[in-house]
Amino acid sequence: MNRLRQVRKQKEITLKEVAEDTGISEQVLSYYENEKREPKKETWIKLADYYCVPVAYLMGLPDGLIRYIDRLGNMTFESLQDVIIQWGYERNIVNAKNTHKQFMKVSEELGELAEGINKDNQEQTKDSLGDILVTLIILSRDLNVDLLDCLRGAYGVIKDRTGKTINGVFVKESDLHE
Repeated sequence: MNRLRQVRKQKEITLKEVAEDTGISEQVLSYYENEKREPKKETWIKLADYYCVPVAYLMGLPDGLIRYIDRLGNMTFESLQDVIIQWGYERNIVNAKNTHKQFMKVSEELGELAEGINKDNQEQTKDSLGDILVTLIILSRDLNVDLLDCLRGAYGVIKDRTGKTINGVFVKESDLHE
């Protein structure tokens, strides 16, 4: 459960004031506070800066987890995956019944990546890649599939593959002769 409403009330600020100061509509802020909608990364950062609190705190991560994240600035992929899955469980996002919705979220993030690449927007591209990884990690948990096993399996298939790079795209040997 996020701490948006709690922090706003502690600071004795109205929803209208937050909307005016941040440029985020009152309705959208209300959705965020009631967890009917999940803010994007940039929005979490904007709101955390506005309230002068860490993003992880505002998101509602447990204090112990926040300290853990702060302490492990260079987390392994496995550690990040575990933290993301825990975050998803705490928000009831990880759920096999949500697989189709989570897949749509992956697709949405792919669209944002395409936009970032097309507009040559490095920041959006980097952010979108991170969001895609988060959504894939949650989707893999919904499907009860280990994402690292998938990655290892894919590498096992391609590591000895031969072929040719044509116009920046690798074409495997068997497809060159078709």
